[in-house]
Amino acid sequence: MHKLRVGVPIDRYDLHAGGAFSYATQLIAGINNHVFPNEIDIIFLDYTGKANIESNKEFLSFHPYENSSFSDYFRKALIEMLKRSGKIFFNKFYNSLERKHSKKRNEIIKKILVKNDIHVILYVKPDYVDVNFPFVTVHWDIGHRSTYMFPEFAESFESREAYYHKVLNRALYILTETQAGKNELINFTSINADRIGVMPIFPGGIINENVPIDTQKNILTRFNISENKFFIYPAQFWAHKNHIALIDAMREIIKLHPDVKLILTGSDKGNLGYIKDCIKEKNLNKNIQIVGFVSNEELFTFYKNAIALVMPTFLGPSNMPPLEAAFLDCPVILSDLNGHRELMKDYATYFDPTDVSDLHNKMLEHINSNKTETFNNSYFTIKNSVIALEAALLKLKPVRFTWGH
Repeated sequence: MHKLRVGVPIDRYDLHAGGAFSYATQLIAGINNHVFPNEIDIIFLDYTGKANIESNKEFLSFHPYENSSFSDYFRKALIEMLKRSGKIFFNKFYNSLERKHSKKRNEIIKKILVKNDIHVILYVKPDYVDVNFPFVTVHWDIGHRSTYMFPEFAESFESREAYYHKVLNRALYILTETQAGKNELINFTSINADRIGVMPIFPGGIINENVPIDTQKNILTRFNISENKFFIYPAQFWAHKNHIALIDAMREIIKLHPDVKLILTGSDKGNLGYIKDCIKEKNLNKNIQIVGFVSNEELFTFYKNAIALVMPTFLGPSNMPPLEAAFLDCPVILSDLNGHRELMKDYATYFDPTDVSDLHNKMLEHINSNKTETFNNSYFTIKNSVIALEAALLKLKPVRFTWGH
């Protein structure tokens, strides 16, 4: 029986990369713990030759230039020298060397993959290494087309377009997080719908934290907040995250509830200075706290003790924080996007992210409400995600075996 051998590159993900880190690490763990049928072999790949991980699956670690020639070493040394010099006067030469070095590296990677009888690469986040090899990739959003042209989209427009043209159009298969995500991708590209499947998004590992009540109380004291007296918004500071709507809404909230606060977590992606200026200008420093990167223990505590998660983002179709909050019994106030409704159904309260008064009123409703609900959308779990991945790989198996290496 032919086995489909699937190589899964693993990286040292940046802990401060927010949802991208949480998603990739959770998915890798889910794949590692899942028992795939005999038709599928999973091989974790490391291109550094240095990784040493405990894995339930086969593990292949190598450095493409492990057996480098003198010319390879010389080229790499020259690249590093030009990089340190700022390469201002040698930019064309530097880029040429980089392309040559990468091409050689990728050729070596492909040879090693073939040698180890790997048939397809699976990228666990929107990623790609140009090794001219069949691959499956995940897709999160097409924000530069699906929503407004925020600065972060305008600045990266060409690279985003290049990604969709060069990468997604060449993918053997694409996995979206929701049906809304699949519909969006079909709508904004010409990719054949048969090449797109749904692998449901899932909450981060934070839902598995177990933080004692006393520890939670200490964390609340440290941040100078009280149980059920604050809203939480965990999001990096991009323009599309729409923090400004929350600032304007909070200005109205404190007129009636001066003791209510807003906690903002996340790292700066270029918009933090503007947000700080707006908070200061509107005299909201006492009610809005920007706390930066927080631990899982701290975020767990925020979810368990907040009035609600409030998320005015313009970008979907799906996001992890609403799922995390819901799994931890935290109420959710959410921008009204198709993907969000698919995720949360009737659990969330929805609002128009362009309408501050709508947001303000929905926040007031939650301050004045003691209603508790249980989240019952059990489809969006890591278990179901890996089951969907397995089904996609089984579907691809006869397609992939129509040719050799």
